[in-house]
Amino acid sequence: MQKYHKFLVLLALSATALAVTGCGAAKNTAEKTADTSAASVQADQEPSDMIFLNNTMYYDAGRTVFIQPDHTDGTIQSIAAAGQKPARNEEASFDCLGAPYCILADGAAAVLTNEASGAYELFLSDDTVEFQGVFKKKKELSDDTLKWLNFYYSLSESDRNALSMIPSEFAGQIPSGSASVNETAVSGTSYLEALTQEELDATEALAQYYFTEEVTSFEGVDQIYPADSSDPQYHNSGIEDDYGPGNIIIYRVLTNLDRRDGNPFRYISIARKSKSDDWKIINSGF
Repeated sequence: MQKYHKFLVLLALSATALAVTGCGAAKNTAEKTADTSAASVQADQEPSDMIFLNNTMYYDAGRTVFIQPDHTDGTIQSIAAAGQKPARNEEASFDCLGAPYCILADGAAAVLTNEASGAYELFLSDDTVEFQGVFKKKKELSDDTLKWLNFYYSLSESDRNALSMIPSEFAGQIPSGSASVNETAVSGTSYLEALTQEELDATEALAQYYFTEEVTSFEGVDQIYPADSSDPQYHNSGIEDDYGPGNIIIYRVLTNLDRRDGNPFRYISIARKSKSDDWKIINSGF
């Protein structure tokens, strides 16, 4: 009987040990899986193109420079091994050996990536941002401006060109050759400036309501901004063209449905006959 009792005790202890080992193995497997997933996400987020200049890492901004450089400061002397970050000055992580580069500002550089067209790719350090050729440190800007810049550069080039807004922290600093300055001069009359902030808030709320509550299939608004005064939609004969500045506003809108389906920004036109009338949606589409 005692031998049988000892056997049961040993059997119970063995089962417990196996259970603990199994839990530990499962835990280790889960941790390894989580670590692998995290590493995969980090790898996906890691910028593919980098350059190392003057002991500073610069990351590809995903666009060419706003103003063509008028000088060069050197050439790329070496290429880092595949999967490695550049670690030596004048070294890059992509195939551009011998390409000229120039320092545009503290935290900003450019590399000639297309010799035929003379295109320079913009590179920024992780503490620097750029807006239409003006460079600033992130710590100099408000959180709202940084969020707006992220939104601005998520737009296509054509949508960026149609957007006339300039953040207050960049006001008066944009080069005279910029698209925004030229658009303002050409348009003559600003539909946006003809409205008060209260009127802009009211019309944007109406646009939001339309794409969220009135037509629920759009699944709400992902991004929205006022169209520039030079937008040809303002001069759509028979509809928008019947309303003058102060009584019409057109918004460019990316709905959640359109973003998922890969569609471009829509427009929605909101107008009134006079200052005493209510705002109404008069047109919408691509």
